[in-house]
Amino acid sequence: MTRYRLRVALVDSEPEIWREFDIDGRMPLRMLHIALQTIVGWRESHLHAFTDTDPDQPSTQGRRWESPDFAAESRALSEDAATVDQVLSNLGTLWYEYDFGDGWVHRLDVVERQPDSPLLAPVVLLDGANRGPFEDAGGIAGYRDKLAALADPQHPEHREISDWVRATVGPWAPLSPGAFDLVGAQSELNLMFNPQGSGLSPYDMSGLVKSDELRRPGDVTDESPIVELAAQLPPPIRSELRQHLHLTHVLEPLEVDDETAARIVRPFAWLMDAVGPDGLALTAAGWMPPTTVLAGMTELDLLDDWIGAGNREDLTPPISELRGAAQRLGLMRVHKGRLLLSAAAKKALGDARAQLQLITRGVYRKLSDAESDAATLLLLAVADGTPPGERWRAIAFGLEICGWQSSTRLAFTEPQIEYVVFSAQRVLDLISRSLLRRGGDEADLRLFAKLALH
Repeated sequence: MTRYRLRVALVDSEPEIWREFDIDGRMPLRMLHIALQTIVGWRESHLHAFTDTDPDQPSTQGRRWESPDFAAESRALSEDAATVDQVLSNLGTLWYEYDFGDGWVHRLDVVERQPDSPLLAPVVLLDGANRGPFEDAGGIAGYRDKLAALADPQHPEHREISDWVRATVGPWAPLSPGAFDLVGAQSELNLMFNPQGSGLSPYDMSGLVKSDELRRPGDVTDESPIVELAAQLPPPIRSELRQHLHLTHVLEPLEVDDETAARIVRPFAWLMDAVGPDGLALTAAGWMPPTTVLAGMTELDLLDDWIGAGNREDLTPPISELRGAAQRLGLMRVHKGRLLLSAAAKKALGDARAQLQLITRGVYRKLSDAESDAATLLLLAVADGTPPGERWRAIAFGLEICGWQSSTRLAFTEPQIEYVVFSAQRVLDLISRSLLRRGGDEADLRLFAKLALH
């Protein structure tokens, strides 16, 4: 059987959007369509067709192949019934049109024909340049206009187009017109066309869990929050997320030394030590003793910026919020007038890395499904370096793609996102403030977020 080397280019794109790839000639045209969606970066949300004549020259008669769901009514041939070899054996150029409204026309030229080898993957991406256009951008002209508006903060439509891109394109697809990730795209092709050779678990819906023999310590498992989130996404968006995770290295196995772990868990470690293995007696009103509260304010460098005595928990939010977060994380509970550590927290006393593990696991404790998805999206936005002011938009996009709706049935607003991520954000804020007081930086917070995603 013949193997075809094809060069696909988006007609009229400037600079040219193109890819070169090899494909097994036995593949049906339907599989060529799926490959093109992946390597160009489309989301498979519109109709498509193959033709052996230029679709921009409608007077020219030729063959047309469409999905079998629509082929009969349009009198086209079924793309499931024709292989790449049957179509291209005596043809030098094939045309592929996607989204008949926007009219994205791709020209596929046969570069080379060669004997196939069973050792080669069915589809191999060799080279290319520039990201595919935004879905629903309005054709080539619309895409150019949107890129111009995005690149110029003074453009009269800059804000409107920026909002459209955030809502439509989302946080995981690259925005730079020059972006092209060959390795990430090939990983997606392997997952679709060569699952046994992809190195990923055949039992995982997310496409993020490595097979048992390749999984390293620290790799995600099918119980990881990011894996559960990804499994809910539509396949094209899931593909974008996987490639985004690859580019940002968010899921790389992590090693945390004792010093780094101690910096991250510092406020919680102080409170756990203050409670101790025997527990801490609370006041009659249920508050921590004034001496303990003042010790915390002093130890955690909070007194310099505080107005007041700093010794009453009910009047000292930094300590009451810390205790509330620790209880939500499952580190401690109140029983018969005493604040008691959980068995796991008691065992982790003096062990910063063990405490860090408890906190990262506890972030999702007792959250609803929507809150858990929102927490995962928040941690992802922190881990991948999304600016704080833009994180809520990334969370809103992810929640909507997962099928969640706001109470108003309209697009999520920033206050609504703040509400649904409240518990997770409180933990991040407590860690971040502590890091900043001791000269730490955002890198430690991103590390915490990555660990929580694992």
